[in-house]
Parts: sequence; structure tokens; C-alpha cells
Amino acid sequence: MRGLYPEIEPYVQGMLPVGDGNEIYWEECGDPEGKPVIFLHGGPGGGINPRHRRLFDPERYRIVLFDQRGCGRSTPNCATPEADLSVNTTWHLVDDIERLRAHLDIEHWMVFGGSWGSVLGLTYAETHPDRVTELVLRGVATLRVKELQWLFGGGAAFLFPEAWSRFLDPVPYSRRQENLIEVYHELLHHPDPAVHGPAAVAWSRWEGETVKLRPHEEVIDAFTEPEFALAIARIENHYFRHGGWLAEDQLFRDAGKLRGIPCVLVQGRYDVVTPAITAWELSQVLPGAELVMVGDSGHAFDEPGTLHELISATDRFASNWQGAAAPQDEERKTRMLFGDEHVRRYEETDGEVGHDWEKGAPCLILTTKGRKTGEDRKFALIYQFDDGDNPVIVASKGGAPEHPGWYKNLVANPEVKVQVKADKFTARARTIEGEERAKLWEKLAAVWPDYNEYAKKTDREIPVVVLERV
Repeated sequence: MRGLYPEIEPYVQGMLPVGDGNEIYWEECGDPEGKPVIFLHGGPGGGINPRHRRLFDPERYRIVLFDQRGCGRSTPNCATPEADLSVNTTWHLVDDIERLRAHLDIEHWMVFGGSWGSVLGLTYAETHPDRVTELVLRGVATLRVKELQWLFGGGAAFLFPEAWSRFLDPVPYSRRQENLIEVYHELLHHPDPAVHGPAAVAWSRWEGETVKLRPHEEVIDAFTEPEFALAIARIENHYFRHGGWLAEDQLFRDAGKLRGIPCVLVQGRYDVVTPAITAWELSQVLPGAELVMVGDSGHAFDEPGTLHELISATDRFASNWQGAAAPQDEERKTRMLFGDEHVRRYEETDGEVGHDWEKGAPCLILTTKGRKTGEDRKFALIYQFDDGDNPVIVASKGGAPEHPGWYKNLVANPEVKVQVKADKFTARARTIEGEERAKLWEKLAAVWPDYNEYAKKTDREIPVVVLERV
């Protein structure tokens, strides 16, 4: 049974302006010379998380992920008053995907989407079939009336009556026979947080309680976090009350546009959120589609049977990748190292491989204690020395709104281990400020000028850390 690939960090990330005051967060993982794939998350409004990176072999894929408008690290977030949902539609997202593809200079890519991501993936592929090499879709939906009525009109309630009663809690008894998507629209946009807050949690909890074959408390807890719940509830409700701005059966009628594009549909037999009928009906009209019905799974991507089939599909498509021209020399291979592979090669060779990275930037290996697990966590990071022999590093995370995990680890436990080439030592991490920070920032930006661009993208002051030898 195949499982997720090991944890991996992005080698590049950024914020892309897409118009209408929106910026989308994007990241790339894996092999920059690998087979390009775009991951489309669910919801809409669910956002990406680090586990999504692990659906693809990092040695064979160039993995592109992004937070769709209004959610995750994209701005403005739909939990805030600044968000304008009128410029957040399926067709805006299709344009955003194309804008991101052009920004990353990718000619063609595989499209991977689950749940709402399957709707968006189909819509994008039918609009731009010349850009799509393969489709892998999971928990297939098309936003037809009967699909929405099943989930929000009482069909799924026959299987989850307790969860359905909690979904109905914020709805006045006198309105429970109305169109609940419309009733919830009023509740979610009520100006009083005492109204829209509980409504958002109830909406999101309904999904969290039905997404797995067997409900998991940690999943329900994640779905009921108030800020996440408000963003996903408002976005989902907005999309569903408009039918995704798709004509009824549109994605079925236009399926012929995908002729010649290999497609795998992975569907949980007992999926309550997006029932199996849609995947089956789509397989009857989608030219050459391969339907994999997983007999012991619900809706979630990480249920064992579904996960096995998804990774089997991505592995199979990767095996057909011819790729760009192979690197011509060992120096190029060294420059393109990243993540866990970078750490491994560096440690194996005492930095002979991996010290000199992209654009000649020098790298060290930092080992922190995981703030939650207490386990060692290793990272390859660009460095310079201070005026002595203490390395200095930058917690940039590509200009993302929050600090990288390694920085949070060393704030919790400043005692770290460092390797600079063959020199291995214990150090104490100290975040610097003022003139000392300005001086060393300039030194680091001289070897990695992108730091200055990262600083412009984020409201946080990017930490600069001296690793003082103990």
C-alpha cells in the first residue's frame, strides 16, 4: 500500500498579484527540472497544507501549489471585511491558474485536483486543454443541482443525522424547509459576529464530520477553527449558491474537449460529500477516462485506499516523463539540490556537495528540536559569517506572512546544531536587531539578492539570526 512521500519544504515561494486587489500565495517543491504538476485544493476555500506536497515523488515532479483567492496565505482573506467576493469566481480562478503558469514559465503541466479541486481542474482543462498533459481527479464533483441538494438539501442527513442536526442549529426553525444555502448566505454575512461566527463553524463542521469514512476528531477540530471556518464557509456558500458559475451539466457537455488527455478518476465508494454517481457518470462521457472506485474509502484524500490509488497514478505518469535535457555536470546537479535531499548529500560529503548552492550561495545544515515533537529537524540554509566565525541566517520563507517552522523551533529552543562543510558544532541562536541586523542583512543580501524582494512582500520584519558557538 503506497503512502505519502517524506516531508518536504518549498525551494521557492511567492505572492502573485492577480488583479482586483488579490494576491495569491504560491510555492514550488520537488525537482525544478521535474515533470510540472499543479495541485488544486478543495473547498473552495480549503487552502493548501504541507501534506499536499507529499502526493508526488519529489525526485520526479516539479510540484506547484497555491492558495486560491480569499483563503490560506492569499490576500485578502475572506474572513476579513476587505474581501470582495464579487471578484472571486470559478472563472477568476481559471485565469489565476493561467497567470501562475505563465509566471512560472511552464508550457504544459499535469492537473491534480480533489473535491472542489476536481471541479476547478475540469473547468481549467476544458478551457485550456492545450496546457494539460494529464488529469488526476479525486472525490469528483461538477456542482450540478442534484449534487448540491444531496449535501445541503437533506440527502446526506439520512446517513449523518446527528451531524445534520448540528448543521441546522443556527437556522431558525421556521426556515429549515427553505433553500438552506440561501439561508446560510444571510447568516454568514450578518454583521453581528455572534450570528456569522456560529453559522460559519456549523457550516464547516458539517463538512468536517462527513469528509471521512469514520469521523476523526482532529479533522473536525481543524474545520471548526473560527477563522478557517469563516473563510471556507463564506467562499463555499458563495460558489455553491451560484452553481460555480457553470451551466447545468456544462462539464459533462464539454468533456469531449479532453479527448487525448489521460485522466484518472479516484473515487471513494462511500464518499458522502461528493457521491460516487458523479465520478461514474463522468467516466461514461470523458474520453479514455480510467475510473478507480475505492471500496473502503469516503471523501478524504488521505484514507489509505484512496491515497494508494492517487500516488499510484502520479507515480505512473511520472514514469512517462522524458524531461528536459539532463544536467550536463555535477556542478549543475549540486546547484539544484533542495530539501531533504540537500541535507542528505551535504552530510554524506561534509559539504563537498551542497555547500555551494544556487547562484553560488553558501549553505549550512541547521538542526533544531521540533517544538511539538522534540525530534531533530534539519534544514539547508544560506548563510554568511558575522565579523567572527559565527554563521548568520535569515528566516525569510520567501516573504511569506509567517515565520518558517525552523525559526519557530529555535525560538522555542535556541540550542541548535550546525554544520558548515566539515565543521560541526553546537550553537545558541540569537535574533538580532537594529544596526547589527542592518549590517548583516546587507551582507546576506549580497549573496542572495532575493532577500530584499522577500522583505517587500511581507509585513513582518524578517528575522536575522546569529548562531553563536557554544
